[in-house]
Amino acid sequence: MRQVVLVDSLLGVTPYLHFLKIATFVFSLRRVILDVMIEDIQKLFASAANPEIALKQAAYMRNLFPFLGIPKPERERLEKEIFKKTAINDLPGLLLRLWEQDHREYQYTALCLAQRHRKMLTPEIVPTLEKLIRTKSWWDTVDTIAPNLVGPLVKIHPKLLPLMDQWIEDPYLWIRRSALLFQLRWKKETDEERLFYYCQKTLHEKDFFIRKAIGWSLREYSKTKPASVRCFITHHRSRLSNLSLREACKYLDNF
Repeated sequence: MRQVVLVDSLLGVTPYLHFLKIATFVFSLRRVILDVMIEDIQKLFASAANPEIALKQAAYMRNLFPFLGIPKPERERLEKEIFKKTAINDLPGLLLRLWEQDHREYQYTALCLAQRHRKMLTPEIVPTLEKLIRTKSWWDTVDTIAPNLVGPLVKIHPKLLPLMDQWIEDPYLWIRRSALLFQLRWKKETDEERLFYYCQKTLHEKDFFIRKAIGWSLREYSKTKPASVRCFITHHRSRLSNLSLREACKYLDNF
């Protein structure tokens, strides 16, 4: 009897160990592939770097991030060259690896890559997108991620809406800004009640980027439902900052 139990145990353990070896090999292979891709991108970008332009780009971004000095058209040309010959098997992994790089062009490339694969994105990518929002945060990346990546995902997968309700309560301002902006491209499909609720939740805030986001979201929605935005402004005019009010009224004539 003991021999039978021992044999059964070995039969159970051996397939598990075999699976573990395969999983480890696959993980290592993915890591090697990512390393090679990053090295290829680094070589291409290094060949196009311009220190003089880099100083101007960094200054425009308040010297928060170092730049290589690659103009946008040239960077986009290099990205096409990279992506057309590369099969992406681990999109989250590549996005995070690009985000780890020092120079800002790599973050722009990550966003370009994500948008190229937007139709393939699933809710499972949201934790990765949230990490990108929380890391190296500034308007130049967040304002792409929220409306162009998170927004389309939430529209297709409404089960993500409760997460947006959590984001508007988040202590981190760039997450709250993302909650305000994720519906920016929704037009007639905008969840008006949720949009106005989020704006009300943040009316008290004094941060420039939150106030700007409130005004921006209302301004975009005013192109679709001007009467609704007028009504919201009328009811909350005393609480709206001058910045939010100015942005929100941009397309509302005589208001």
